Amino acid sequence: MRTPFRLYRVSDSVRVANAAARGVARSGLIRPTSPRATLQITAGVRHWGTSPAVGFSLGRARHPSAVAVIDADDENLPQVSFIDMDHRCDTLALSLLDRGIGPGSRVGLLGRNSRGFLESLVAVSRTGADLVYLNTGATPEAVATIAYAQRIELVIRDTEFAHLAPEGIPSISIDNKSGIPLLCSLPNKSGTLPGLARHGQHIILTSGTSSGRAQGASRSSVPLDAAAAVLDAFPLHMRGTTLFASPIFHAWGWMHHRLATLLDSTTVVVRRPDPERLLALIDEHKVDALITVPVVLRRMLELPRHVRRRYDLSSLRCVAVSGSSLPGTLATEFMDVFGDVLYNLYGSTEAAFATCATPEDLRADPGTAGRPLAGVHIEILDRRGRPVVEGAEGRVYVGSRTTFSGYTDGTDRERVRGLVFTGDIGRLDEEGRLTIVGRADDVVVTGGENVHPAEVEEVFRSNPDVLDVAVTGIPDPVYGAALVAHVVPGELATADADALLRWARERLGPHHRPRRVIFHEELPRNATGKILRGVLTGDASADAEDDELE
Repeated sequence: MRTPFRLYRVSDSVRVANAAARGVARSGLIRPTSPRATLQITAGVRHWGTSPAVGFSLGRARHPSAVAVIDADDENLPQVSFIDMDHRCDTLALSLLDRGIGPGSRVGLLGRNSRGFLESLVAVSRTGADLVYLNTGATPEAVATIAYAQRIELVIRDTEFAHLAPEGIPSISIDNKSGIPLLCSLPNKSGTLPGLARHGQHIILTSGTSSGRAQGASRSSVPLDAAAAVLDAFPLHMRGTTLFASPIFHAWGWMHHRLATLLDSTTVVVRRPDPERLLALIDEHKVDALITVPVVLRRMLELPRHVRRRYDLSSLRCVAVSGSSLPGTLATEFMDVFGDVLYNLYGSTEAAFATCATPEDLRADPGTAGRPLAGVHIEILDRRGRPVVEGAEGRVYVGSRTTFSGYTDGTDRERVRGLVFTGDIGRLDEEGRLTIVGRADDVVVTGGENVHPAEVEEVFRSNPDVLDVAVTGIPDPVYGAALVAHVVPGELATADADALLRWARERLGPHHRPRRVIFHEELPRNATGKILRGVLTGDASADAEDDELE
């Protein structure tokens, strides 16, 4: 039986209330509105609650003609107002209801960030159906496995992902004129959407980078005090402009989409986060918040200085990153160029948000994940579920009101006293800041010693010939496992594999020294920038077998 997480002390509730008050005040979330707008907002919340179905209705009530969505890749309809977005979502929802999609149905959404993706997200919510967010980087076999396991009845997808749509399940195109665009613009599609006794689930898939198998975690309504606590951590404001360079099908992008609609922000979406194009969009639309992942920060830094200087980035107040850890000194390198605007959030699909590192935190410790958000409780425990001493490494457990209640297949994540194991190894310092050492499943046991790949990777990143690196383990008959360094060399790199191994031996202890170096043009990553270590391990094992045959 699952043990639910509850706040432990009255002081926790007070801290949440204070953080919520600060977040509301700083963001300008509560402002005087006209009586008509107040009635519309009240009606929308009564009808849709705080689920994603509320969509753009809040912005329609407060700023009907303001720009709600800018789709940087849509030449036909690049900008849409709040009133038009809300109407398009209603029209699409009515069209889906006509096709039998409603409470009890389950729809899969498979696409890149686009206006059509957002319309589909809200419209499916308004039908009462469940929505499963499918990963665009998955194989056809993986998508089919998930679709059948989740009992998906309809797939809404980009045209480019038609080959991923499982056989036997109907699909509608987001970006084909005969698909979602047609349904959103039907002139004769009018009526009132029915009230919902039950709001549909929003099922976000785990990355599956450790287990190799993605699982569904249900999300729907977000407690308003929890949303306000997040606003206390990030400098987001009413009627700002938010650029999404992180997939909205992932929990990180999904959370910020919810915040953007709550704040009536103009949402700028782009299908591929090309670094120079992001700078151009920030300049053109006076973006004040960029939602992205660490690998994109590195690509922005790699742009030549004269390219970066072409664009006015003075509007940018917040660059929010999550999805994978910040490697090495990336945080300070980024802030030295783009200013102290970087905020690093740590969380997981299961635990939701956990900690946030401010620019001040990252200046003090570039590798920190920050302090727990209000209402979040974190413990570092050993394998027996006992607390470790302050500063010692252990398994990271998180609990809050937004922690998930279990996977959609009925299984659950490991828990201790209601706290969910994130799958990470970390430590808390005396200031209460969390540092993530690595994934528990990534630890390589070599010669009886536990080695965290991140420790070795950080040393390799200090080599000027190394642009990117990931360390994995392969079976070894003597030591049980041997370390392999997968290296992306810089354009001007001169060192070969043997030279890098010699360099590493001078800087690493015996158990932390890789036995092999394999060069790559690019490391395999998922949509949020996490290294796909399973792919690299397979490549290294295959190379090792070839060496033995030779």
